[in-house]
Amino acid sequence: MNKIIKDQLNKVRSVKLSFDDNTTQILIPKSSEVIPEALNQGDVYLIKLNDKILNPSSNSTLAANWNSGRVPNHKMYKVEFLEKMGNMYKFNGIAVEDGVDLYNESWFGWIPEDCFKVEEKL
Repeated sequence: MNKIIKDQLNKVRSVKLSFDDNTTQILIPKSSEVIPEALNQGDVYLIKLNDKILNPSSNSTLAANWNSGRVPNHKMYKVEFLEKMGNMYKFNGIAVEDGVDLYNESWFGWIPEDCFKVEEKL
């Protein structure tokens, strides 16, 4: 693959591209999925947390070191994206259950990039 084309493909952040260096075949998925690199500070998103965050192992230091001991209680949150540091994302939001906003169930903290999925931009 041409070096210039490869460099440009590596800069794409809105979707996850897959390509083979030995051919010119590029797979561009048709998806509405928002990847973490494409989040805009101040925008609101519906995110789904994985079980690693909801039920941390005994040796996990995320809650203690990053979130002042707080662990989210729900799988879905409507959040505002506040900032990014390395592969950690800081959110402030409220829980969502069965499409209903739970205003008394708020959560504020940091989540690793591989522990959440953006369901949609709101």
